[in-house]
Amino acid sequence: MSASQSHALHTIAVQLATALDHYELEFNALMRNWPEMEMYAGVSRRMDELRMYSASLPVLSVQYVSLLIAHAELVHALWKTQTRGGYTAVDLANVREDHRAAIADLRRKCLRLLAGMAAAREGS
Repeated sequence: MSASQSHALHTIAVQLATALDHYELEFNALMRNWPEMEMYAGVSRRMDELRMYSASLPVLSVQYVSLLIAHAELVHALWKTQTRGGYTAVDLANVREDHRAAIADLRRKCLRLLAGMAAAREGS
Protein backbone atom coordinates (compact mmCIF):
# COMPACT_ATOMS: atom_id res chain seq x y z
CA MET A 1 0.00 0.00 0.00
CA SER A 2 1.38 3.39 -0.95
CA ALA A 3 1.93 6.12 1.61
CA SER A 4 -0.85 8.22 0.07
CA GLN A 5 -3.31 5.29 0.26
CA SER A 6 -2.32 4.65 3.86
CA HIS A 7 -2.78 8.33 4.71
CA ALA A 8 -6.20 8.38 3.01
CA LEU A 9 -7.37 5.29 4.92
CA HIS A 10 -6.09 6.78 8.16
CA THR A 11 -8.03 9.97 7.46
CA ILE A 12 -11.19 7.99 6.72
CA ALA A 13 -10.80 6.00 9.94
CA VAL A 14 -10.43 9.22 11.94
CA GLN A 15 -13.51 10.65 10.21
CA LEU A 16 -15.42 7.47 11.01
CA ALA A 17 -14.45 7.62 14.68
CA THR A 18 -15.49 11.28 14.85
CA ALA A 19 -18.79 10.63 13.06
CA LEU A 20 -19.47 7.72 15.41
CA ASP A 21 -18.99 9.98 18.44
CA HIS A 22 -21.39 12.53 16.93
CA TYR A 23 -23.88 9.78 16.06
CA GLU A 24 -23.89 8.49 19.62
CA LEU A 25 -24.42 11.96 21.09
CA GLU A 26 -27.17 12.76 18.58
CA PHE A 27 -28.93 9.44 19.12
CA ASN A 28 -28.82 9.95 22.90
CA ALA A 29 -30.43 13.36 22.40
CA LEU A 30 -33.05 11.79 20.12
CA MET A 31 -33.86 9.22 22.81
CA ARG A 32 -34.51 12.04 25.29
CA ASN A 33 -36.71 13.91 22.79
CA TRP A 34 -38.48 11.08 20.97
CA PRO A 35 -40.32 11.52 18.58
CA GLU A 36 -38.54 14.66 17.35
CA MET A 37 -38.52 14.28 13.57
CA GLU A 38 -35.88 16.90 12.83
CA MET A 39 -33.48 15.16 15.22
CA TYR A 40 -34.41 11.80 13.70
CA ALA A 41 -33.55 13.13 10.23
CA GLY A 42 -30.17 14.32 11.53
CA VAL A 43 -29.42 10.92 13.10
CA SER A 44 -30.39 9.24 9.82
CA ARG A 45 -28.00 11.50 7.90
CA ARG A 46 -25.26 10.65 10.39
CA MET A 47 -25.95 6.93 9.84
CA ASP A 48 -25.50 7.54 6.09
CA GLU A 49 -22.18 9.23 6.85
CA LEU A 50 -21.06 6.21 8.86
CA ARG A 51 -22.05 3.96 5.94
CA MET A 52 -19.94 6.02 3.55
CA TYR A 53 -16.82 5.87 5.75
CA SER A 54 -17.30 2.19 6.58
CA ALA A 55 -17.60 1.29 2.91
CA SER A 56 -14.03 2.52 2.48
CA LEU A 57 -12.81 0.34 5.34
CA PRO A 58 -13.99 -3.23 4.64
CA VAL A 59 -12.27 -4.51 7.78
CA LEU A 60 -15.01 -2.69 9.73
CA SER A 61 -17.95 -4.00 7.70
CA VAL A 62 -19.15 -6.57 10.25
CA GLN A 63 -19.20 -3.98 13.03
CA TYR A 64 -20.90 -1.41 10.81
CA VAL A 65 -23.62 -3.86 9.74
CA SER A 66 -24.17 -4.80 13.39
CA LEU A 67 -24.64 -1.11 14.20
CA LEU A 68 -26.99 -0.67 11.25
CA ILE A 69 -29.15 -3.55 12.48
CA ALA A 70 -29.09 -2.30 16.08
CA HIS A 71 -30.01 1.19 14.86
CA ALA A 72 -32.98 -0.13 12.88
CA GLU A 73 -34.15 -2.28 15.79
CA LEU A 74 -33.92 0.61 18.24
CA VAL A 75 -35.79 2.99 15.96
CA HIS A 76 -38.45 0.31 15.48
CA ALA A 77 -38.67 -0.14 19.25
CA LEU A 78 -39.04 3.61 19.75
CA TRP A 79 -41.92 3.68 17.30
CA LYS A 80 -43.50 0.67 18.97
CA THR A 81 -43.42 2.42 22.36
CA GLN A 82 -45.89 4.88 20.85
CA THR A 83 -48.48 2.19 20.17
CA ARG A 84 -50.70 0.22 22.47
CA GLY A 85 -49.26 -3.19 23.20
CA GLY A 86 -45.87 -2.05 21.91
CA TYR A 87 -42.49 -2.36 23.52
CA THR A 88 -42.24 -2.13 27.29
CA ALA A 89 -39.56 -0.13 29.10
CA VAL A 90 -37.64 -3.37 29.68
CA ASP A 91 -37.83 -4.31 25.99
CA LEU A 92 -36.63 -0.84 25.03
CA ALA A 93 -33.78 -1.00 27.55
CA ASN A 94 -32.61 -4.34 26.10
CA VAL A 95 -32.66 -3.02 22.53
CA ARG A 96 -30.91 0.16 23.69
CA GLU A 97 -28.16 -1.90 25.31
CA ASP A 98 -27.63 -3.85 22.07
CA HIS A 99 -27.33 -0.51 20.26
CA ARG A 100 -24.76 0.76 22.78
CA ALA A 101 -22.78 -2.48 22.41
CA ALA A 102 -22.77 -2.14 18.60
CA ILE A 103 -21.46 1.43 18.89
CA ALA A 104 -18.76 0.28 21.32
CA ASP A 105 -17.73 -2.61 19.04
CA LEU A 106 -17.40 -0.37 16.00
CA ARG A 107 -15.47 2.22 18.01
CA ARG A 108 -13.13 -0.42 19.46
CA LYS A 109 -12.41 -1.94 16.03
CA CYS A 110 -11.88 1.50 14.48
CA LEU A 111 -9.45 2.53 17.21
CA ARG A 112 -7.62 -0.78 16.86
CA LEU A 113 -7.34 -0.12 13.12
CA LEU A 114 -5.98 3.37 13.77
CA ALA A 115 -3.44 2.03 16.27
CA GLY A 116 -2.31 -0.57 13.73
CA MET A 117 -1.92 2.10 11.06
CA ALA A 118 0.12 4.26 13.43
CA ALA A 119 2.37 1.32 14.34
CA ALA A 120 2.85 0.48 10.66
CA ARG A 121 3.86 4.08 9.94
CA GLU A 122 6.37 4.06 12.78
CA GLY A 123 7.78 0.76 11.58
CA SER A 124 8.39 1.97 8.03
